[in-house]
Amino acid sequence: MADIEQMMRTLKLGGLAKEWHSVEYHDNEQYITDLLKIELHERKVNRINKMIKTAGFHVIKTLDDFVWKSDIELPADIDREYVEKLDFLGAKENLIFLGAVGTGKTHLATAIALKACQEGHKVRFFTASSLANILLERNNKGTLNGFMTNIKKIELIVIDELGFVPLHKDAAQLMFQVISECYERKSLIITSNLEFSGWNTVLGDNRLTAALIDRLVHHSHIVIFSGESYRLQQSMKRQKSISNKST
Repeated sequence: MADIEQMMRTLKLGGLAKEWHSVEYHDNEQYITDLLKIELHERKVNRINKMIKTAGFHVIKTLDDFVWKSDIELPADIDREYVEKLDFLGAKENLIFLGAVGTGKTHLATAIALKACQEGHKVRFFTASSLANILLERNNKGTLNGFMTNIKKIELIVIDELGFVPLHKDAAQLMFQVISECYERKSLIITSNLEFSGWNTVLGDNRLTAALIDRLVHHSHIVIFSGESYRLQQSMKRQKSISNKST
């Protein structure tokens, strides 16, 4: 048995090596079919895990964990099902999440992107500042073309926290280049704590900001997140619980 499993691993049949002995034999066709199903499932799981790792999520968040609060305002032309079923991906549309810090924008963006990975779509997740740093570094090293070539292969790009840190002029121009490359070719999810009128404070150039917003909004659904910070609410609940226990 050990020799069989070793040969399977040598042939890179890891799923079979782990599970083949548990498959019951009824006839040749059934037995081979069940073995192949095990290996195909294992390869699918490994492929998805690799895609999730490559995406670069900071934390893993799922749609099952997300609470659609009443103060999350979806545009009239879409509903939750449209978002959760990733219909915007097929249409090469964008999602723009605007709202105060802690209202669930990053959670929802991450959860959508994770589901996209699980369904076999190529995804990359960046904060605006990390993407800016990558673009500047690549540009300085002369390897920006390689990065842009890789971007062309991605189906969904998340740019999180646009608005927290003002971008260097060169970084803003490179960010515009990335977004222009995505225009009508792939989907973006962008989260920001700023209304569009405040984006020039981040990008530092009114004309660049106007051009970037124009490209984004053309095929976008804008979702408004209102209400208090979820993290603040949870912190206050914990403090209240601790206070009640101590009295």
